[in-house]
This record gives sequence, structure tokens and C-alpha cells, in this order.
Amino acid sequence: MASDPASTDTGKTTVERLAHYREQAAQFRQWAAGETGLEARAGLLDMARQYERLAGELAARISPNARPARP
Repeated sequence: MASDPASTDTGKTTVERLAHYREQAAQFRQWAAGETGLEARAGLLDMARQYERLAGELAARISPNARPARP
């Protein structure tokens, strides 16, 4: 992996991390949609936003001119 400049110390490439963050955001949104408790739903949506922010920041590092994807 050392020969891949986009890889991290965890072995995942930047593109793999980006996909993972987007998948996590989608998963938290799905869980939130099924949650009846207001506080629990708010917490799940907050987690989704945090993963979206991470994905957006990572996407900007990969391609500074790219616009972040919207769910």
C-alpha cells in the first residue's frame, strides 16, 4: 500500500473512505427515518450530517473544484 499515495495507514484509499462516509451517512438517515423518538432521530440525523461533512471535506481534497454530493 505504500506505493499508493491515496492510501491511508488503515489501508483504505481516499476513494474508499469517501464511499464509506457516504454509505454511513445514508445508513444513519435510514435509521432516522424509522425512529419514532424525537431525540434519537435528531441524534441519528446529526451523525448523518457529520458523515456528510467528512465526505464533503474529503471530496474537496481529492478535487477542489468538485461540488459535494447531496443526499
